[in-house]
Amino acid sequence: MIAHGKYLKEVAQSHEVTDESEIERFAKVCAFLSVNEDFLSWRGKSKPDPDSNEGIEKLADKFFPARNKKDWPSEPTTVPDEAVSIVMQVVYGYSEDETTRIKVEHQHSMSAENIVGALLERYIATVLEPHGWVWCAGDFVKAVDFIKYIEEDESPWTAVQVKNRDNTENSSSKAIRDGKPILKWFRTFAKTGRDNWDNFPEEEFRNKLSETGFREFVRNYLKSPAEKVTAKKLAD
Repeated sequence: MIAHGKYLKEVAQSHEVTDESEIERFAKVCAFLSVNEDFLSWRGKSKPDPDSNEGIEKLADKFFPARNKKDWPSEPTTVPDEAVSIVMQVVYGYSEDETTRIKVEHQHSMSAENIVGALLERYIATVLEPHGWVWCAGDFVKAVDFIKYIEEDESPWTAVQVKNRDNTENSSSKAIRDGKPILKWFRTFAKTGRDNWDNFPEEEFRNKLSETGFREFVRNYLKSPAEKVTAKKLAD
């Protein structure tokens, strides 16, 4: 299944990646796209060919940095609409000072919300990847977040798509090449807040994945950078 083995290692090393397991994960993503070319999502006129050295380089430039980067809320770049504050003051009785504070808090809340999906994928990856699954990091595999290859199976590829909430818009998707449907799952129900871990598509992981585990992962993942940000603010 895994071609271009020597070149894959060279490309990985150019990204300072030497771990054999990590290189094999990237190789599996390339192999999946080789037989499911419609699932390659790419901006630009020419999509990279996962069977060519040049294509492997382009995919590696997305895959390895995405896995190695630190997900962190971005700084707000938009200016809040002052009319919203007026509505809140007139209708709900907030003071001007309160709406000023709320504007900042809302921006922070939106920035935090925007990274929850990425943190969810990272958490699931910590549980699934030791068992042969691969997190398709880099945003170039359309509608699929995790894949697994089982050579002895008649339909060797299994693909899973995860969403944070049931009201999140699903990416348009279809079955992979061998006709096996993409397994879809979401973390929480928007109207009730109830979690959906008991219905994770791969049953063997239902006792290993949980809302408690996810929240603990998020706290631990963000803890060190948060301490650095606090220290920087105090220093300033």
